[in-house]
Amino acid sequence: MPPEDADPGIGGRGFLGRVLTRKGLDLYLRNALASVATFLLDLVFIWVLVEKAGAGRLLAVALGFLLANALHYVLARVWIFRGSARGMASGYVLFVGNALVGLALILGAFTLLSDVLSVPYLAARIAASLVAGTAVFLFNATVNFGKL
Repeated sequence: MPPEDADPGIGGRGFLGRVLTRKGLDLYLRNALASVATFLLDLVFIWVLVEKAGAGRLLAVALGFLLANALHYVLARVWIFRGSARGMASGYVLFVGNALVGLALILGAFTLLSDVLSVPYLAARIAASLVAGTAVFLFNATVNFGKL
């Protein structure tokens, strides 16, 4: 259910209309900036694990994803979706659950791209994140933090 003060936006009061508002685009931009910062940390961590520590690629991707998501939750609470009525613990549980769905999407796409299509592993990780990241944002903005 959208917040009572939701701007009807370009597409009216429907889901797309709530997303395509100034507020929705501001949240998406903040989320994108936080995502890029945490994603860069994720990529560096993956590279170190694979190239320097000899870890398997899939394990490195999973660990990097989880580390980046812990930092992203902090940014979501204090900057992206600040003022959310959602409690800290319940918000984190939903955030992690949503992140795990995102992780499944990323790992599936990563495996397809890197193992089946022979895309280099870092490029495969970037591509897999684009779709999964948008899906995760939409869930957090609407269900978890109730800002759209």
